[in-house]
Amino acid sequence: MSVKEGAQRKWAALKERLGPQDSDPTEANLQNADPELCARLLQVPSVVNYSGLRKRLESSDGGWMVQFLEQSGLDLLLEALARLSGRGVARIADALLQLTCVSCVRAVMNSQEGIRYILGNQAYVRQLSQALDTSNVMVKKQVFELLAALCIYSPEGHALTLDALDHYKTVCGQQYRFSVIMNELSHSDNVPYVATLLSVVNAVILGPEDVRARAQLRSEFVGLQLLDVLSRLR
Repeated sequence: MSVKEGAQRKWAALKERLGPQDSDPTEANLQNADPELCARLLQVPSVVNYSGLRKRLESSDGGWMVQFLEQSGLDLLLEALARLSGRGVARIADALLQLTCVSCVRAVMNSQEGIRYILGNQAYVRQLSQALDTSNVMVKKQVFELLAALCIYSPEGHALTLDALDHYKTVCGQQYRFSVIMNELSHSDNVPYVATLLSVVNAVILGPEDVRARAQLRSEFVGLQLLDVLSRLR
């Protein structure tokens, strides 16, 4: 049997194990699925598939996660997230698909193997930041939480987050790298979302050990009316 035939049989076996999609309207049963099959499943984006994958990612061990990453699992997730962000969220179905996709990225980052893999590739954090270009507040909240976590995790994570915000500024035609954070703070009355945004500001400012670097970052935020926004929030 050729490699291609073997892969096709594995794929058929997975679909048989999952059964018809309407047999479980909430998530695919991927409890025992191997990394290759999960990566292949990402080529069929759906809330059912993403929800099942998130559960599998959360319960996976380090070896499984490494294989999933080697099968381009994270690449496929971030590419899908970028496509979904470009659509807008005119339909509830699209908004839910976007949210379940970013929850899978979060599950990857919650593992030591996943976050190390992300820190090793500048493009991943840049792709993640581009998911902020959406009107879906729940998605933006999760992305900002992940960026804050990277800032706190290590100096490399902090540097990659700043680079990603610079990249977002360029791609989306904004004037300053922190404009995306301050614009959201200025216009949102969603309390949990505002709390997340403030945690990002803190993580960015407090990330460097050097006091002068912290002062410079704080000055950038103050220049974008951070103090006025904080006064309004009080």
